[in-house]
Amino acid sequence: MIKNTCTCLALALMLFACSKTKESSDSQLSTAPDTTAKAPVVLAKDPRKIGPEKSKDQITIEQNIYSINASENPLYGYWVGSFGKNKINIAIARIEGDSIFGHSVCAGNFRAIKGTIQKTGEDIYKAVMREPGDDQYDGEFQFEVDAARQELSGSWKPYKKTVGAKTYILLKTDFTYDPTLGDHPEASTTYLDVPDVENLLPEEIEMIRNEIYARHGYSFTNIKIRRIFDEKDWYIPMAIDIRDQLTDIEAHNIDLLLNYEEYQEEYYNDYGR
Repeated sequence: MIKNTCTCLALALMLFACSKTKESSDSQLSTAPDTTAKAPVVLAKDPRKIGPEKSKDQITIEQNIYSINASENPLYGYWVGSFGKNKINIAIARIEGDSIFGHSVCAGNFRAIKGTIQKTGEDIYKAVMREPGDDQYDGEFQFEVDAARQELSGSWKPYKKTVGAKTYILLKTDFTYDPTLGDHPEASTTYLDVPDVENLLPEEIEMIRNEIYARHGYSFTNIKIRRIFDEKDWYIPMAIDIRDQLTDIEAHNIDLLLNYEEYQEEYYNDYGR
Protein backbone atom coordinates (compact mmCIF):
# COMPACT_ATOMS: atom_id res chain seq x y z
CA MET A 1 0.00 0.00 0.00
CA ILE A 2 2.78 2.38 1.01
CA LYS A 3 4.63 1.45 -2.18
CA ASN A 4 1.57 2.23 -4.32
CA THR A 5 1.09 5.55 -2.55
CA CYS A 6 4.73 6.53 -3.14
CA THR A 7 4.44 5.55 -6.77
CA CYS A 8 1.34 7.68 -7.25
CA LEU A 9 2.96 10.62 -5.48
CA ALA A 10 6.08 10.41 -7.67
CA LEU A 11 3.94 10.24 -10.80
CA ALA A 12 1.95 13.27 -9.69
CA LEU A 13 5.14 15.26 -9.06
CA MET A 14 6.45 14.35 -12.52
CA LEU A 15 3.21 15.44 -14.19
CA PHE A 16 3.25 18.72 -12.24
CA ALA A 17 6.85 19.40 -13.22
CA CYS A 18 6.12 18.68 -16.89
CA SER A 19 3.09 20.94 -16.74
CA LYS A 20 5.14 23.81 -15.29
CA THR A 21 7.88 23.26 -17.87
CA LYS A 22 5.35 23.39 -20.73
CA GLU A 23 3.66 26.44 -19.20
CA SER A 24 7.01 28.19 -18.91
CA SER A 25 7.88 27.23 -22.49
CA ASP A 26 4.52 28.46 -23.82
CA SER A 27 4.97 31.70 -21.94
CA GLN A 28 8.39 32.24 -23.48
CA LEU A 29 7.05 31.54 -26.97
CA SER A 30 4.20 33.97 -26.59
CA THR A 31 6.48 36.85 -25.60
CA ALA A 32 9.36 36.13 -28.01
CA PRO A 33 9.56 38.35 -31.11
CA ASP A 34 8.13 36.91 -34.31
CA THR A 35 10.97 36.25 -36.73
CA THR A 36 8.93 34.29 -39.27
CA ALA A 37 8.31 37.41 -41.36
CA LYS A 38 11.96 37.78 -42.31
CA ALA A 39 12.81 37.81 -46.02
CA PRO A 40 14.27 34.62 -47.51
CA VAL A 41 18.04 34.42 -47.36
CA VAL A 42 18.17 33.64 -51.07
CA LEU A 43 15.68 35.21 -53.46
CA ALA A 44 14.72 33.57 -56.74
CA LYS A 45 15.68 36.79 -58.53
CA ASP A 46 17.33 39.27 -56.21
CA PRO A 47 16.72 42.64 -57.92
CA ARG A 48 19.90 43.99 -56.33
CA LYS A 49 21.92 41.53 -58.40
CA ILE A 50 20.08 41.70 -61.74
CA GLY A 51 21.68 43.73 -64.51
CA PRO A 52 25.14 44.88 -65.53
CA GLU A 53 27.69 46.42 -63.18
CA LYS A 54 27.75 50.18 -62.83
CA SER A 55 30.03 52.00 -65.23
CA LYS A 56 33.01 53.94 -63.91
CA ASP A 57 31.44 57.17 -65.21
CA GLN A 58 28.28 56.52 -63.23
CA ILE A 59 30.20 55.71 -60.05
CA THR A 60 32.12 58.98 -60.43
CA ILE A 61 28.88 60.95 -60.80
CA GLU A 62 27.32 59.20 -57.81
CA GLN A 63 30.26 60.17 -55.66
CA ASN A 64 29.24 63.78 -56.31
CA ILE A 65 25.64 63.01 -55.31
CA TYR A 66 26.53 61.73 -51.89
CA SER A 67 29.16 64.37 -51.22
CA ILE A 68 26.87 67.34 -51.83
CA ASN A 69 26.68 69.48 -48.69
CA ALA A 70 24.10 72.23 -49.15
CA SER A 71 25.26 73.97 -45.99
CA GLU A 72 28.60 74.81 -47.65
CA ASN A 73 27.04 76.94 -50.38
CA PRO A 74 23.43 78.01 -51.06
CA LEU A 75 23.83 76.90 -54.68
CA TYR A 76 24.75 73.32 -53.77
CA GLY A 77 21.95 70.76 -53.98
CA TYR A 78 19.14 69.63 -56.28
CA TRP A 79 17.19 71.94 -58.56
CA VAL A 80 14.06 70.19 -59.78
CA GLY A 81 11.18 70.95 -62.14
CA SER A 82 9.65 70.51 -65.57
CA PHE A 83 11.91 70.09 -68.58
CA GLY A 84 9.65 69.85 -71.60
CA LYS A 85 7.39 66.87 -70.93
CA ASN A 86 9.81 65.38 -68.39
CA LYS A 87 11.05 66.24 -64.91
CA ILE A 88 14.71 67.15 -64.52
CA ASN A 89 17.11 67.37 -61.61
CA ILE A 90 20.14 69.63 -62.07
CA ALA A 91 22.49 68.89 -59.18
CA ILE A 92 25.18 71.42 -58.30
CA ALA A 93 27.89 69.63 -56.34
CA ARG A 94 30.99 71.84 -56.34
CA ILE A 95 32.22 75.32 -57.19
CA GLU A 96 35.91 76.17 -57.40
CA GLY A 97 36.65 79.76 -58.36
CA ASP A 98 34.61 80.35 -61.50
CA SER A 99 34.30 76.62 -62.29
CA ILE A 100 31.11 74.71 -61.46
CA PHE A 101 30.52 70.93 -61.40
CA GLY A 102 27.46 68.72 -61.08
CA HIS A 103 25.18 66.39 -63.01
CA SER A 104 21.75 66.21 -64.61
CA VAL A 105 19.13 63.47 -64.28
CA CYS A 106 16.26 63.33 -66.74
CA ALA A 107 14.29 60.66 -68.62
CA GLY A 108 16.71 57.87 -67.79
CA ASN A 109 19.76 59.98 -68.62
CA PHE A 110 22.40 60.61 -65.97
CA ARG A 111 25.02 63.04 -67.24
CA ALA A 112 27.99 64.80 -65.68
CA ILE A 113 27.93 68.55 -66.34
CA LYS A 114 30.54 71.24 -65.77
CA GLY A 115 31.19 74.81 -66.80
CA THR A 116 31.67 78.34 -65.51
CA ILE A 117 29.76 80.56 -63.10
CA GLN A 118 29.89 84.21 -62.10
CA LYS A 119 28.08 86.38 -59.59
CA THR A 120 26.14 89.16 -61.36
CA GLY A 121 24.23 90.67 -58.44
CA GLU A 122 23.24 90.18 -54.84
CA ASP A 123 22.37 86.47 -54.57
CA ILE A 124 22.25 86.24 -58.40
CA TYR A 125 24.55 83.93 -60.37
CA LYS A 126 24.83 83.08 -64.05
CA ALA A 127 26.23 79.79 -65.25
CA VAL A 128 26.93 77.79 -68.38
CA MET A 129 27.20 74.02 -67.89
CA ARG A 130 27.90 71.48 -70.60
CA GLU A 131 27.26 67.77 -70.91
CA PRO A 132 30.20 65.63 -72.16
CA GLY A 133 29.07 65.43 -75.80
CA ASP A 134 29.48 61.67 -76.28
CA ASP A 135 25.71 61.10 -76.34
CA GLN A 136 23.47 62.19 -79.21
CA TYR A 137 21.17 64.01 -76.79
CA ASP A 138 23.88 65.97 -74.94
CA GLY A 139 23.73 69.72 -74.89
CA GLU A 140 24.45 72.96 -73.04
CA PHE A 141 22.65 74.51 -70.07
CA GLN A 142 22.60 78.26 -69.61
CA PHE A 143 20.85 79.47 -66.48
CA GLU A 144 20.56 82.06 -63.76
CA VAL A 145 20.27 81.19 -60.09
CA ASP A 146 18.45 83.41 -57.61
CA ALA A 147 19.82 82.03 -54.34
CA ALA A 148 17.44 84.13 -52.21
CA ARG A 149 14.36 82.82 -54.02
CA GLN A 150 15.93 79.36 -54.44
CA GLU A 151 15.06 79.41 -58.12
CA LEU A 152 17.08 78.34 -61.14
CA SER A 153 15.85 79.34 -64.61
CA GLY A 154 17.32 79.13 -68.06
CA SER A 155 17.53 77.28 -71.35
CA TRP A 156 19.08 74.17 -72.82
CA LYS A 157 19.97 73.39 -76.41
CA PRO A 158 21.39 70.16 -77.89
CA TYR A 159 24.73 70.06 -79.64
CA LYS A 160 23.07 68.18 -82.49
CA LYS A 161 19.57 68.70 -83.86
CA THR A 162 18.26 65.49 -82.29
CA VAL A 163 15.66 67.14 -80.05
CA GLY A 164 14.29 70.64 -79.56
CA ALA A 165 15.69 73.30 -77.24
CA LYS A 166 13.99 73.77 -73.86
CA THR A 167 13.42 76.39 -71.19
CA TYR A 168 12.88 75.62 -67.53
CA ILE A 169 12.29 77.05 -64.07
CA LEU A 170 13.58 74.79 -61.28
CA LEU A 171 13.23 75.03 -57.53
CA LYS A 172 15.75 74.00 -54.86
CA THR A 173 14.49 70.67 -53.53
CA ASP A 174 15.71 68.37 -50.78
CA PHE A 175 15.78 64.62 -51.33
CA THR A 176 15.36 62.15 -48.48
CA TYR A 177 14.36 58.53 -48.97
CA ASP A 178 10.98 58.03 -47.33
CA PRO A 179 9.43 54.52 -47.43
CA THR A 180 5.97 55.90 -46.55
CA LEU A 181 5.58 57.96 -49.73
CA GLY A 182 3.24 57.00 -52.55
CA ASP A 183 -0.01 55.11 -52.96
CA HIS A 184 1.43 51.73 -51.93
CA PRO A 185 3.93 52.36 -49.11
CA GLU A 186 3.35 48.84 -47.77
CA ALA A 187 5.62 47.57 -50.55
CA SER A 188 8.53 49.34 -48.83
CA THR A 189 7.49 48.82 -45.20
CA THR A 190 6.00 45.31 -45.01
CA TYR A 191 6.95 41.89 -46.32
CA LEU A 192 4.19 41.03 -48.81
CA ASP A 193 2.99 37.47 -49.31
CA VAL A 194 1.10 35.60 -52.01
CA PRO A 195 -2.41 36.54 -50.75
CA ASP A 196 -1.44 40.22 -50.94
CA VAL A 197 -0.71 40.13 -54.67
CA GLU A 198 -2.28 37.06 -56.29
CA ASN A 199 -5.57 38.79 -57.17
CA LEU A 200 -4.15 42.14 -58.28
CA LEU A 201 -4.45 43.30 -61.87
CA PRO A 202 -1.24 43.30 -63.94
CA GLU A 203 -1.17 47.10 -64.09
CA GLU A 204 -1.55 47.28 -60.30
CA ILE A 205 1.41 44.97 -59.77
CA GLU A 206 3.48 46.99 -62.25
CA MET A 207 2.70 50.23 -60.43
CA ILE A 208 3.41 48.85 -56.95
CA ARG A 209 6.77 47.50 -58.10
CA ASN A 210 7.82 50.67 -59.88
CA GLU A 211 6.74 52.85 -56.97
CA ILE A 212 9.42 51.13 -54.88
CA TYR A 213 12.03 52.33 -57.37
CA ALA A 214 10.46 55.80 -57.57
CA ARG A 215 10.81 56.28 -53.81
CA HIS A 216 14.57 55.92 -54.28
CA GLY A 217 14.60 58.45 -57.11
CA TYR A 218 15.04 56.04 -59.99
CA SER A 219 14.92 57.88 -63.35
CA PHE A 220 12.67 55.83 -65.62
CA THR A 221 13.37 55.19 -69.30
CA ASN A 222 9.88 53.73 -69.80
CA ILE A 223 7.89 56.72 -71.00
CA LYS A 224 4.55 55.50 -69.62
CA ILE A 225 5.93 54.94 -66.13
CA ARG A 226 7.99 58.13 -66.29
CA ARG A 227 4.95 60.26 -67.11
CA ILE A 228 3.10 58.87 -64.10
CA PHE A 229 5.82 59.55 -61.54
CA ASP A 230 6.97 62.86 -63.01
CA GLU A 231 3.53 64.16 -62.00
CA LYS A 232 4.05 63.17 -58.35
CA ASP A 233 5.12 66.09 -56.14
CA TRP A 234 7.24 63.81 -53.97
CA TYR A 235 9.15 62.20 -56.85
CA ILE A 236 12.66 63.44 -57.67
CA PRO A 237 14.78 61.76 -60.37
CA MET A 238 18.09 61.05 -58.66
CA ALA A 239 19.89 58.25 -60.51
CA ILE A 240 19.56 55.49 -63.10
CA ASP A 241 20.77 52.67 -60.84
CA ILE A 242 19.46 52.46 -57.28
CA ARG A 243 19.75 48.68 -56.84
CA ASP A 244 22.20 48.94 -53.94
CA GLN A 245 19.75 51.16 -52.06
CA LEU A 246 16.90 48.63 -52.01
CA THR A 247 16.11 47.29 -48.54
CA ASP A 248 15.62 43.60 -47.75
CA ILE A 249 11.86 44.20 -47.58
CA GLU A 250 11.83 45.89 -50.98
CA ALA A 251 14.01 43.24 -52.62
CA HIS A 252 11.72 40.51 -51.30
CA ASN A 253 8.60 42.29 -52.53
CA ILE A 254 10.02 43.09 -55.97
CA ASP A 255 10.95 39.43 -56.38
CA LEU A 256 7.42 38.39 -55.42
CA LEU A 257 5.78 40.95 -57.70
CA LEU A 258 7.98 39.99 -60.65
CA ASN A 259 6.95 36.35 -60.23
CA TYR A 260 3.29 37.34 -60.52
CA GLU A 261 3.89 39.64 -63.47
CA GLU A 262 5.54 36.74 -65.29
CA TYR A 263 2.75 34.36 -64.22
CA GLN A 264 0.05 36.66 -65.55
CA GLU A 265 1.85 37.10 -68.86
CA GLU A 266 2.32 33.37 -69.34
CA TYR A 267 -1.13 32.25 -68.16
CA TYR A 268 -3.17 35.33 -69.01
CA ASN A 269 -6.12 33.44 -70.53
CA ASP A 270 -6.55 31.26 -67.45
CA TYR A 271 -5.72 33.86 -64.80
CA GLY A 272 -8.61 34.79 -62.55
CA ARG A 273 -11.09 32.20 -63.86
